[in-house]
Amino acid sequence: MNDVDNALSQIADIQAQLAASTRFRGFGPEAMLLAGLLTLLAAVAQTIWPESLASDPIRYVIFWAAIIAGGAVIICTEAVSRSRWLHGRMADAMLGATLRQVLPFAATQAIVAFVVCQFAPDSAWIVPGLWQILIALVGFSAVPNLPRSIAWAAAWFFLCGTVVLILAGSGKVLSPWMMGIPFAVGHALIALVLHRAGGEKHAQN
Repeated sequence: MNDVDNALSQIADIQAQLAASTRFRGFGPEAMLLAGLLTLLAAVAQTIWPESLASDPIRYVIFWAAIIAGGAVIICTEAVSRSRWLHGRMADAMLGATLRQVLPFAATQAIVAFVVCQFAPDSAWIVPGLWQILIALVGFSAVPNLPRSIAWAAAWFFLCGTVVLILAGSGKVLSPWMMGIPFAVGHALIALVLHRAGGEKHAQN
């Protein structure tokens, strides 16, 4: 490795360290609210048309997996554009650091859903609660790189996940609102945290 390559490697390492220790400002309240509204509408739709959208636990899980994926696309699309605007040259490093935090949990969500639905369909009732607890763990792990009050939203998801596991386990029945309420309120909480953090940043400037 010549001096130029060595210098570029050191610069990349410095950028990665800065990205890991810098608050990520790519997530916006608008996308969070939109994702929360999507989950609320999904719960209403599943309540009105249960035969089509929740006729059995497997269809329930597939439906909500699609809704979560749609919300993730909305949030990630805005995160990319906001990070390029707010973080400039650090955007790629910041996005990479954030993805390394989020992707393991997202992959775990997908694997849990697939394995349970494929090999233990009678236990599909466990999936929504586990999803919410995994999202809570994402929030707790992201506290160093997001506003610290994000921990309140993470605690909400953790509490909801625990309650959903208890309720679903008691009757082995899944309600649309076991996903609709936790996700709608949770996204609203995150949006509020991000909005307040943005206001504090403008006040400091």
